[in-house]
Amino acid sequence: MVYLWGIQAPRPGQPFGAAATEAAGRICEGKRLHVAARSAGPEGRITGSVVAEETGSPGGDTTGKDTTGKGNAGKGSSGNQDVGRALIRLGLAWQDQRGPSSAQLRSLEQEARREEVGLWQQEAPTPPWAWRE
Repeated sequence: MVYLWGIQAPRPGQPFGAAATEAAGRICEGKRLHVAARSAGPEGRITGSVVAEETGSPGGDTTGKDTTGKGNAGKGSSGNQDVGRALIRLGLAWQDQRGPSSAQLRSLEQEARREEVGLWQQEAPTPPWAWRE
C-alpha cells in the first residue's frame, strides 16, 4: 500500500470517502502505476507520489496541469495522471495541512473550493484528521 504524499482523502464511512476510493480506482484501473517514494515509515508504510500512466506513454508529462482547457483533473498532456493531484482537483481530498505539501496542491484545493466540487459542496466538510466515526 502507498499513501499519497501531500494529500488526505476522506476515510471509509466519512462523507465522500467511498467517492474518493472509487475515483482513485478509476484513475488507476488498467494503467501502469509509477510510484515515486518520498518516505518509508518503521512499519514499511510508503508515502509517495503515484502517477497512472497510459499504456505506451512512459515518461510523459505528469505535472497535473490542464494544458487543454478541458478540465483534465490532474492529467498531463500525454494522458498520465498524478493520482493525488487528480483527487484534490475533483474535490475528493484535502492537501495535507499537517505535513509537507506543495504550492500546486494548495492551489488545486483552492480551485476545487471555489468551484464547489466534490466534498466542497458541503457547508463545512470535516477533514479526515478531525473526523471521528
